[in-house]
Formats: sequence, C-alpha cells, structure tokens
Amino acid sequence: MVRWLSRQLPIERIKLTGGEPLVRLGLENLIAALVTIPGLREVSLTSNGSLLKEKAWDLKDSGLARVSVSLDSLDPSRFADLTRGGELERTLAGIESALQAGLTPLKLNVVLQRSTWKYDVPQLLDFAADRGLEIRFIELMRTGTEREWSEAEFVSVDEVKAWVGEHANISPIATPGGVPAQMSQLDWHGRRLSVGWIAPRSHPFCGSCERVRLDCRGRLRRCLMDPALLDLVRVRQQGDRYAADVVRRYMAAKLAPNGMESEFMMSQIGG
Repeated sequence: MVRWLSRQLPIERIKLTGGEPLVRLGLENLIAALVTIPGLREVSLTSNGSLLKEKAWDLKDSGLARVSVSLDSLDPSRFADLTRGGELERTLAGIESALQAGLTPLKLNVVLQRSTWKYDVPQLLDFAADRGLEIRFIELMRTGTEREWSEAEFVSVDEVKAWVGEHANISPIATPGGVPAQMSQLDWHGRRLSVGWIAPRSHPFCGSCERVRLDCRGRLRRCLMDPALLDLVRVRQQGDRYAADVVRRYMAAKLAPNGMESEFMMSQIGG
C-alpha cells in the first residue's frame, strides 16, 4: 500500500508509529521492504523503548535509520503510572542499545504536564545532554475520553521555555520546512544540546504540515485530528486510476482542524 501511495504523493520519509510498533511480528521484514521503495530518503520509528534492547540491532540491519523514544519522566513510579505499568529501566536500556546500534540521531519525545514539568524537565535535559540526544517538549493535546484531565494538566511550551531560559542560554536555530518543532540550541550547565518545542495548541503549525497518515487497516488520515478517513483498500478495489484520482481529491481538501482535539486516543490515530 505504501509503495502504491508513494507513486501518487511526493513521499520522502516514513515514520512507523503506534501504539507500540515493536510488538508487531515481522516488523523487521516490513522495514526491509519499505526501504526498497524508490525515492524514500528515510524510514524511522517511534517507540516506548521497552523492547529496544532486544531489537535495536535487528532494526538497524533491516534498514531502519533512527528512532524516537517517548520518555515523559525519569521517576520510576511516575513512569510506571504514565505508561500503565511500564518499567523505566527497560526503556533506558533500550535507549542505550539503540545508541550502540547507530539508530541516530535519537530523539526523546516528552509530553509536558502542568503538575510535574518543573520536576521532570531538568532531569530530562540532564539525561539528554549527557548522551548527546535531541529532546522535544510537546504540548498535551485533548484526545480520547480524558479531556478534563488534559485541560487541567496543559502547560504551554512558552511557559516552559521561559523557565528554561532563566537557567540556561537558548539560541534559536533554523528549522526545516514541514517540521513541527521549533528548534533551539541550549547551553545547559556547560553542555550543549538541541531542543525542539512542539506547540500544536498554543502555536499551531498546520499551515506548514506536509504529513499524511496510513493506519494498519489501510485507511488514510490527512491530519492527526481529521475525522474524515479514506479507506484506501476499498478504493483501490475499484482500480488504480480511480483510486489515484480519489486520493488527489482527498488530499486537496486537507485543511487545518478547528482545534487540536480528537475523540480518539492517541494510540488509535498514530500519535
């Protein structure tokens, strides 16, 4: 499906997301097939890191370029609570294995929460700076059924960035087009690292979005928050020429959402 889609749209990069993609049987075979698609510059993956220790080298051998790891806290109990039972040590071991395997540049994805960010952010900056990792701080979005909690825990990246700026020198750096993160160079306690600020709620970046999503059932979603899906499996059953025309018309109607919120959970829409 991706091979066909790449002939209809100017796709240069593929990112495998989830849920957790590493629980998929035969993932390495999928990656090995994806990297053979003409015109692709990169296949990468997002993960919670829990299985990276065992899989990092096989992923690299299959052609995977790099990984991004979700790491919202370095406090073991908070990590377990946020991940519904995850073990922090497994994720940290996975990060080390990914670095050794060369799945780099490795990026940490951190979702900010009002009640704990002043505790988590300094620790995570230390962790990233010590290992030469890029770190991205992401605003909490309203998804699924936990909207009241999301509203109570929301904090803007501007507030966090201002606080960090009181403790370190921040210099803006050029951000490539289509990249949602606004990049900065941070001098943090004598160590330099790249920090990305992703602010879908306070600073929407929909105008520069160049992404399209394909779920595991073959349905296209032109925006993370777009409720209008295109069943590409069904459409292609009516012929490739017809399907190509439908995809073009579907993508031509790609518009910014009314708000960064969805009735679906992040794991259901590939966030």
